[in-house]
Amino acid sequence: MRQWMMACAMAAMASVGTPATAGEAGPRSAFLQALADYQLRHAQFVDAGETFARPAEGQARSASDQLSPTWLALGEQIAQATRPADDAPATRPPAKSAKDALPYVPYDERRGPAYPGDVLRSLGRDAKELLPMIWDDTKSIVRQPISIVAILAAGAAGIAINGSGADDNIAHQTAYHGHHLSKCGDMIGDVGGNPGTHFALAGAAYFASQYLGDTKLYETSKTMLSALSINGAFTLLLKAAARTHSPNGDPCGWPSGHTSSTFAFATVLNESYGPWVGVPAFLFAGYVGYERVDARNHDFSDVVSGALIGYAIGYAVSKNHEWKVLGMDVVPLLDAERGHVGLALTKQW
Repeated sequence: MRQWMMACAMAAMASVGTPATAGEAGPRSAFLQALADYQLRHAQFVDAGETFARPAEGQARSASDQLSPTWLALGEQIAQATRPADDAPATRPPAKSAKDALPYVPYDERRGPAYPGDVLRSLGRDAKELLPMIWDDTKSIVRQPISIVAILAAGAAGIAINGSGADDNIAHQTAYHGHHLSKCGDMIGDVGGNPGTHFALAGAAYFASQYLGDTKLYETSKTMLSALSINGAFTLLLKAAARTHSPNGDPCGWPSGHTSSTFAFATVLNESYGPWVGVPAFLFAGYVGYERVDARNHDFSDVVSGALIGYAIGYAVSKNHEWKVLGMDVVPLLDAERGHVGLALTKQW
């Protein structure tokens, strides 16, 4: 039986083709190698002069017959050796990491970065959401009654103060008595009230919040960046429309950009962290306004209007960024009669 199967194997080997050249490496080479290995391991069964007789009926197989590998095993070995690369089992694609599997939540429905722990992906997502967020915050100003009143008051105060001659009186007093602040004091007000400084501080807070994992700081910095952007654009539009001259000769005096930006900055801090942070911020904003008048960079009306505008925008944007559940604001609830304290959901139309 083995002789007959060996003959079949040799015929199959011969049918593979001509000998492989030095540059060929394929199934035939693998076939020959597998067959040679088998012959070396089981030479006693493949001697050229040895014949194998079929066991008589009822005769038990010899121990060597029982211990020798079957031709099916040899066939499996040859099949594995000659299997094309395309038949190899496909490798399983790598599983997605936990970070990649996180679902995306829109900016107005989440608290904290889009992808916690993945700074670069969160930065990219925030960059895509920046303009939609600013536009949504801009629309929120007209939905906030306090902000509308403050903006209208800014225009009315500018007209009233300038029309009453208060700006001229303050200018004469300053010219007569001179500056009250030192050069260092002027520099503190000029640099500390510069919108570029505020953007730099808000940006630093934003990046710090990502690395520290501080959700509150993250939300505050985003609110501040949006409020400063809207305030800067709105102030520039008013300057271009009013075209009033400031004491230092600037043709775009009203309203004061330094003052409006500082008050917007202070308002966001106050709404986010409370009076312990907000009150000192408002005091510094008032100092910036005083410095602008004392240094004769602005009239008094410019500063008053700028303060009201900055507060209006900072307040509206802060309220629009407050935590929402199902589109409603989460506010503290106090029941004085029953002595209960809790949370309530509110929504304005």
